Order: sequence, then structure tokens, then C-alpha cells
Amino acid sequence: MRKVYIAGDMLPKGSQMLRAKEREDVKRIGLDFYNPMDNKDINDKSKVNNDGLAERIVQQDTDAIESSDVIVIEPQPFAQGTLVELGQVKGRKDLAKSILEIVDNETFTPEALNKIVALAVKVDEQKVYPHYEDVRRFENAGKDEEGDRRSLGINQYVYGTCLELTDGVGFYEWNEVLDELKKIKKDPTI
Repeated sequence: MRKVYIAGDMLPKGSQMLRAKEREDVKRIGLDFYNPMDNKDINDKSKVNNDGLAERIVQQDTDAIESSDVIVIEPQPFAQGTLVELGQVKGRKDLAKSILEIVDNETFTPEALNKIVALAVKVDEQKVYPHYEDVRRFENAGKDEEGDRRSLGINQYVYGTCLELTDGVGFYEWNEVLDELKKIKKDPTI
């Protein structure tokens, strides 16, 4: 079964409610998922062991990113951990592309080559669906501004990364993310 990593701010109550809604929507589609806020080993702050907490968060969330087929992410400017996750996904994809280029131009043993290719293909084919639920995206910010190139405050490096990870789409609306996940559920080869 395909696995979805749900990334986004989870500290304010409103963000927790949005992540919970996203989790329920993904669950309703019938896909497996990892939602970091559900990982009580690292995110139940009333009971968590703080010894090595940062290292456990990085390890467990990174393991979940690596094992996921799809990344659903809301990279809000105040969500520092989410921005790190977005950068990590981009870095993994850049690495996968580099490995695939090397493999195309080098000779390796078949066993080593198969391992490299399998890793690179998985990372390269990982779907990423950024969405940005800031209401200013939908307000009229000025007649000379349009879409996500408006002055609402999206960092252009973050937006450029989202453009690259989505082959030019940038941000999806949540209903579009759900439509894409439904397609993946129906056809796991997507």
C-alpha cells in the first residue's frame, strides 16, 4: 500500500486541527500515512523523554519521509520543521537525479547498480503535493499581482522549491491534493 507523509505546522491548535483533518481525509481514501503529530514517542510533550528528543524526532520523521511514496506538505513560513522537511525532500530528489545521471554514464556491478537505481527511482518518483492554506492567497492583493507570485509573503525560494518538486504546479488546493491521492489509490503505479 502506498504511504503518505503529512507535513505541516502542528504547534498551534488550529494547525493541529488542520493536520487531523488531512489525516482523516487521507485515511478515508484508504491510503497508509504518517502524521508526525500522531507519533506520541516524540510529540506527546507531557510524557516525552527529552533525552535525545531532537535526534529521535529527526530520525523518526526522516525514516517516515524515506519510506513514504507521497509527501503532502504545507510549508508555512513559521513552520520551521516543515521547511526543513521540504528542503530534505528537495535534497533527496536532487541526489536521486545525480545518481541516475551517474548510473547512465558509468559501469557498475549489476548488484550494486540495482541497489543504486532502486533507491534513486523511489526518491525520484516520490510524489510531492504542497498546499498553502493562507487566506491571503485568495484575496485581491492588487490588480498587478496574481496567483502565488503575490506579495502575500511566500518566500520565493520556498515557492521555487515547490515549483521544482511539482513540475511547475507550485501549490495545490486541498481538493486537488485529495484528487491526486485518489488517483494513486486507484492506480499505484502513478
